[in-house]
Amino acid sequence: MSASSTSNACKLLLLGRCLRAVLLSVAIQFLLLTVFLLFVNFQLLHPLAWVTGTLRLVASWYTWFASIPLVASVVLYGVVLCQQHLSERPYCPTRYRWLLHYGPCKVLFLGAHLLVGLLTAWLYTGYLHTDYQHLRYTCYGQDCISAYHVYLLGIGLSAGCYYFVSVHMRQEISIEFPIVEHSQAEKMRELLYGSLAKALVRSLLPTLSYTAVFWLFGPMICHKLSHILSVDMDERLEGFFGVATNVRLLFYGYLLTAQILSNMHLMRCFYGILLSEDLPLVVTKPRAAFAHEQDITLVAGLGVFNVYVVQCLAAHYFYKLALRKNSAQRAEIFQLTEPGNRPANWRSLCDQCLSILGSFTEELTESMQKISVLKGAQSLPMPKITESLTASLMAEKVLLRQYNQIHGIRPIVSPTCEDGVDRPADGMRHVPNWCERVSTQLELSLQRLLQRVPGIVYFFKEPEGSKTTFLLANSLPVVYLTQALALVCAASLKEDPYGVVQKDLAAIIKAINKLRNELDKLSNVIGNIRAPSSSFNVLRCAVRRSLYAICNSFCDYLGDLLPPGEELRQLQDLVCQE
Repeated sequence: MSASSTSNACKLLLLGRCLRAVLLSVAIQFLLLTVFLLFVNFQLLHPLAWVTGTLRLVASWYTWFASIPLVASVVLYGVVLCQQHLSERPYCPTRYRWLLHYGPCKVLFLGAHLLVGLLTAWLYTGYLHTDYQHLRYTCYGQDCISAYHVYLLGIGLSAGCYYFVSVHMRQEISIEFPIVEHSQAEKMRELLYGSLAKALVRSLLPTLSYTAVFWLFGPMICHKLSHILSVDMDERLEGFFGVATNVRLLFYGYLLTAQILSNMHLMRCFYGILLSEDLPLVVTKPRAAFAHEQDITLVAGLGVFNVYVVQCLAAHYFYKLALRKNSAQRAEIFQLTEPGNRPANWRSLCDQCLSILGSFTEELTESMQKISVLKGAQSLPMPKITESLTASLMAEKVLLRQYNQIHGIRPIVSPTCEDGVDRPADGMRHVPNWCERVSTQLELSLQRLLQRVPGIVYFFKEPEGSKTTFLLANSLPVVYLTQALALVCAASLKEDPYGVVQKDLAAIIKAINKLRNELDKLSNVIGNIRAPSSSFNVLRCAVRRSLYAICNSFCDYLGDLLPPGEELRQLQDLVCQE
């Protein structure tokens, strides 16, 4: 399969799972409606009539027809969620580029949240008392605007907006792989119980906040609606005590907020559970002419760079494969293929993994060079080595200069002119003419002028450490690949009869060690940039654990694998320290 055909095949598989998630999201609407009606129509003295009456309401024709708009909005919500899972994730250096690429999708996603919240509130109010059911109601023989209905519709909009802002506004869609494997039924049961319980706690603050806002602006909104609909004003919720003392309305609003938040959380988790299932990957590429064309190899799955979810699934599959001791699938990695008796499986897999690790390390190194603290520490001049200057004293001076540079402490003695003046190779100093001086001054003045304009720097300048933050947030494939490579290398001592892994041990150790060194440099300044500390800690621990596993397994042969030098000493110290 080519790269495009592999990407399309993987997208087709994931699209089927997204359709299943949409069906589950539609089915959960009726379950949540049943729970809501059980709370609203609670009857302690007549439990049988309470349960049968609730089920009769859910199964009625009114419910099936009235829920069509909500089901349509849920399908729209699922389509947008699917698009965000399967779309490409390019790096946007500036906020302006981020708005151009992600802005339309975020606005559409916000509209889907508001629509689901509004239609959920509209559907649920149809099962309440007469004063809550419609926007108009009859009061004192005249048509009036229902402030109760306006309150509940508004709380549906605010709940949808609150969930979008707190979960999806700045964070990208991601899937989480469970540490302990469970069946799908167990995952669904735990998810359902946990979501309903947590939603009751999470909905308390949004409900109180919306109630305070409605107390301030609710009468004005009802007044505008009464003018538009040419009806009288509803004065039941005017004033603080009119809102605060209406316990039934507050309970309905709180329950409705909990239902909407749990509904959106469940829909998001359905996609995460179904998309995190293993892809049907194979290690050995089929050779027969009648082989199934839809068979996707592990190497091809790792090479799908335009769909982040596919690469995560392939890396996770490789990690789980490497954990299976004495399995037939892991043994395929060390097998020789025919004709030719070549280690084609290992060769292609190792080259793909080293390519991913190498490109990630290079991009991380390049992004770290733009961080001012690291850039300043790297550009510090080395002290001149004299006969009276020992190695320990020189190292102490370098650390002192780096500390002063990081914390902004300027030296008491200014650098000498000889160190500060750069001279060309011929020893002659170049003096710029008046034209160069004027153009340089104009350029600097223009830059200072643009930086003073509000919003220019915010939208069109790349934030410091943004590329590093992006790489760390999308480092999950690297986390699984490094651990899988370490497990395969450690298992090759017993399971590799042909020694196909030994030729690449040095390259694997050097690639992982290079990444570890860059992460150690980044650990000193990780607090100065807006990088996700959890992703950084997971990546750093995975890299150190992988490097230790390989070095510990081949500790007696490190001197044969690597040339003598600083790198060999670091790896030997790593084994001794752990």
